[in-house]
Amino acid sequence: MTRSGFASEFSNKRKRTDIYAYSVIVGIVTGLIVVSYRSAISFLEERRIDFLHGAASSVPVSLAWIAIAAAVGALVYLLVRAAPYIKGSGIPQVKASLMRRIQPLWKKELPFKFAGGSLALGVGFSLGREGPSIQLGALAGEAIGELARRSEYKRYLVTAGAAAGISAAFNAPLAGVLFCVEELHKNVSPTMLTSSLIASFCANAVMWTFYGNSPVFGISLASTLPLNLYFSAILFIGVVSGALGSLFNRGLLAFQAAYKRIAPNDALRLVSAFAAVAAVSLLVPALAGGGDKIIASIGQAHMTLWPVAALLVGKMAFTLFSYASGAPGGIFLPMLAIGALIGAFSTSLFEAIGIPSVYLMNYVLIGMVGFFTAVVRAPITGAVLITEMAGSFAHFPAFILVSVIASLVSGILKTKPIYDSLLAQIAPERSTAQNSRPTILHIPVLEGSILETCARAQESLPAGCILVSVERGEEDLFPSAGLDILPGDVLHIVVEKGSAHSLKERLIALGQAHADCVECE
Repeated sequence: MTRSGFASEFSNKRKRTDIYAYSVIVGIVTGLIVVSYRSAISFLEERRIDFLHGAASSVPVSLAWIAIAAAVGALVYLLVRAAPYIKGSGIPQVKASLMRRIQPLWKKELPFKFAGGSLALGVGFSLGREGPSIQLGALAGEAIGELARRSEYKRYLVTAGAAAGISAAFNAPLAGVLFCVEELHKNVSPTMLTSSLIASFCANAVMWTFYGNSPVFGISLASTLPLNLYFSAILFIGVVSGALGSLFNRGLLAFQAAYKRIAPNDALRLVSAFAAVAAVSLLVPALAGGGDKIIASIGQAHMTLWPVAALLVGKMAFTLFSYASGAPGGIFLPMLAIGALIGAFSTSLFEAIGIPSVYLMNYVLIGMVGFFTAVVRAPITGAVLITEMAGSFAHFPAFILVSVIASLVSGILKTKPIYDSLLAQIAPERSTAQNSRPTILHIPVLEGSILETCARAQESLPAGCILVSVERGEEDLFPSAGLDILPGDVLHIVVEKGSAHSLKERLIALGQAHADCVECE
């Protein structure tokens, strides 16, 4: 090996070591933030339940509760006005940051997201803590990269923080990493994968310290679903989940558009939403909150067909309304609750044709996987997430099957993944004169891309782009004209910082499968 080659390899190893070391810090910090966030939400939810105990029979107390909620809504509006990117789940914002569309301001967004999300879930919005936990983790990665003056590590630390956020929120370290692969990047390098695993493990260890290592859903299964039901019961749940997932995605966008027409400014929208949610939590408490209590109640009380159907429709509609308001909060946990209700609804139908209800909780878990996959279109993450949350690998083959069916149905109905639709709503920030410095974009190459050689790549790149290296595994290769580009490679392309967001989207499209390829959806 030449001296220059040795120096380059040593430099790369040094950088990887630095990234892994910072990933440990990101994981620990994210774990502490998410544990605190979870504790704050639990505290506020308990206070709400205590306050509303018997309040429905007292008109003055009911009116006081709605007035308090409206005042909290006004406070959350002030937080949203100061930091607009704290709205909603946070996952589209993380994707936009990684695509250079926006530049997060962690000093405002991290504390404001924490406070706004805690207040929204405390009042009773049908939202979850998991999406915000991902954004909080990503912001922690952003903060650590900035404080350590390691801006070149940003994409690694932001991704590691996002993985750590899921890990700490769901007690699901592997699902956290897979979510980053399937949803945030579609393709990752070994360095990115390792840094995400490190942060995910560290955050999970922090969560265990405070909450123990029990699965989030303590669901016990009486027996394993027999193989003869795979192509009847699972097929049915997969088709229903796919159809309802498609309806959910379209409904979410429709609710957003309708609510903006009814309440055109953020202040009116949030204050009215908080008041409405307070009324719902008072009159129909089963719909309030993310849905963990619904999941727990399914196994404790045998519900008949129509009550389950009513709860399913009510939970879906209330979740769509809650998210359309723009309040800080995610849809992960409500999606799982809706999926659980799909499983319970299917059980009631199966009973009518002689399939025993002993498999109720099996169908609940399968429904969770199916609906999550139909909405998010991340089948591997869905199967692994529910496996980790339920603490049982007995149904992993069933989870994979229902994921495939639900994803196919959602695709046939031409439904875009929900986070892609929400990402499209985020307008790129305007570039400024001081953004004329060079920056490096990392563009993954997928199976079926037209970028087959470095010469072809350089010809296909938009003006202002220079291919400087090809990352293959843990190696950085010089982009000589005859070098073949393989699926899984990551191209390092230098562009002007001010145009990075628009160029990155065009470059990512080049790296994906072309229209005539079987890999293209």
